[in-house]
Amino acid sequence: MIHALDSASINGNLVLFNRLFASHPDVQNVFAPFRGMSPEDVNESNQLRSHAMRVMGTVDKCHSCIYESNKVVKIIQELGSRHVMYTAKVDYSDLIGPQFILAIQPVLNDAWTTELEQTWSDLFKLIAFIMKASMTF
Repeated sequence: MIHALDSASINGNLVLFNRLFASHPDVQNVFAPFRGMSPEDVNESNQLRSHAMRVMGTVDKCHSCIYESNKVVKIIQELGSRHVMYTAKVDYSDLIGPQFILAIQPVLNDAWTTELEQTWSDLFKLIAFIMKASMTF
C-alpha cells in the first residue's frame, strides 16, 4: 500500500506540514528555515519539499523492512536522536501520525478502509513511542 502513495507523497506531506503548522504554530518555529514565514511562503519553500521527501523516505524505509523489527527500531531511534539536535519537543512526536493520516486518506481514496487507518495509526504510535524513548537531552 505504501507504493500507492509514491506519486502523491510529496503533496500529501506538504498538506501534513501545512496542517501541522496551522494547528500547532509553535512546531513551525522548531524548523529554523520556517521561523516567521507566512503559510504561503512555507508551502512554496524548497526546504519543506525536502523535509517532506525525507519523511516519506523514512516511512518507506520502515515499510521495506517491516518484518525485521530490529532494523525498524534502529531507523526510528536514529530519527529520534536527530530530532534532539533540532530541539524538537518530545511531545511533537505524537502530532505527526494524525496529520499524516489526514494527508494520505484522500490520496488512497477508494482503497481507504477503517482497517488501513488503524494500521497507519498503530504504526505512527509505535514510531512516536520509539522516537520519544530515544530523544534524550
